[in-house]
Amino acid sequence: MSHFDPEQVEQACANPLSYEAQQQALNQFAERYIKLVLAVGQHDCYYVDAYYGPEEWQKQTYWQPLAELQHQHQQGCEILKLMADELSALDLVERHHFLQTQWLSISAYLDFLQDKKCSFNEEAVALYDCQLAEYSLLEHRQVLTEIDALLPGEGSLTDRYNQFKAQFIVPKDKAAEVFSASVEMARTRTKQHMELPENESFEIEYVNDKVWTAYNWYKGDFHSLIQLNQDQPLGIERYLELASHEGYPGHHVFNLLQEQRLVKAKQWLEYSIYPLYSPISYLSEGSANYALSLILSDEEVIAFERDVLMPLAGLQGDLPLFHRVLKLVKKLGYYENYVSQCLTDNKVDAATAEEMLIDGALYPESRAKQRVQFYERNRSYVINYSVGEDAVAAWVESQAQTQAQKWTRFESLLSRPLNASDMLI
Repeated sequence: MSHFDPEQVEQACANPLSYEAQQQALNQFAERYIKLVLAVGQHDCYYVDAYYGPEEWQKQTYWQPLAELQHQHQQGCEILKLMADELSALDLVERHHFLQTQWLSISAYLDFLQDKKCSFNEEAVALYDCQLAEYSLLEHRQVLTEIDALLPGEGSLTDRYNQFKAQFIVPKDKAAEVFSASVEMARTRTKQHMELPENESFEIEYVNDKVWTAYNWYKGDFHSLIQLNQDQPLGIERYLELASHEGYPGHHVFNLLQEQRLVKAKQWLEYSIYPLYSPISYLSEGSANYALSLILSDEEVIAFERDVLMPLAGLQGDLPLFHRVLKLVKKLGYYENYVSQCLTDNKVDAATAEEMLIDGALYPESRAKQRVQFYERNRSYVINYSVGEDAVAAWVESQAQTQAQKWTRFESLLSRPLNASDMLI
């Protein structure tokens, strides 16, 4: 960890008209930020999701006690406070704000690593800058009632839903072909609206024994490794969702735009590292979940699945009805947040949480068990998918009447990320 004298920072920012001095002070703090995130990552292998900054900084990282990292964090808080009053250039004030919000979340995660647990709602604020509204179980029951009215057959709603969905499950030996077709569709549509680097690329791996369904590992130089977990059978609808979420215009595009426009073009190196449990995940997951609605309308999704993906998978079924049901099932995402909240706040145990997902989110038993493992590992992180998506949708669509305008707003949001509190409409 580099140690900077606050007096040097204050002196570097002494002239508010000197853009270069302000920039240098922020560059110094970006180095401090990156090195502290890398050091926290020595205590939790999941914390650093991606890093493509200077290799020597990563090589210099060594294990330090959590108490020492907390001390370094407090020193950084003092430096940030000194800089705040000296910055005058608007883009640098915004850069400082991003660094400050990210920096504050580090302290919260250091507390977590030292078993200083907080509630689900407190964690959502501390780690993701997100104030959560109270969840309505009445609304949840209304959604289940609507799903019940659409599904044929007898027995429990969960059994009927999974029996109905079974006809749309993609055989594992068809998964690669179906996913590749979905990614290519998402990539083609994205490139019609956004200019991506010529050398951007990705590779796909099929893996097992994970608590997640798919993952994007961004490697830098505009390249991603996308992994698809084969533990649980996936319905036909998940392939376009995952292609757009992990790839285009989701995580892959989100990361490459920051690398291209902030890291390479401006040398704002703080964007070369992605601490998973931090405010930027709110936008990362929210924008990735919103991505599919940009590349295809609801009608186009059904048409592509009917004409391309279903034949590739060898499936037949009533897709329009399936998607009417799915639109309602998606609303259960907020109920999933509620289950994770109950588990995190020790109001239920893992077995009860699984039962809640089976009865209230219509999960089969094996999927419920996998999902609870995800909650136990990630706690309030789950809010980034549903709450984050709704926030991104509201921000993008608040000043966009046409699809082209939505793309423009979306690209600007990914190119210069905003925090949850900055996206409030």
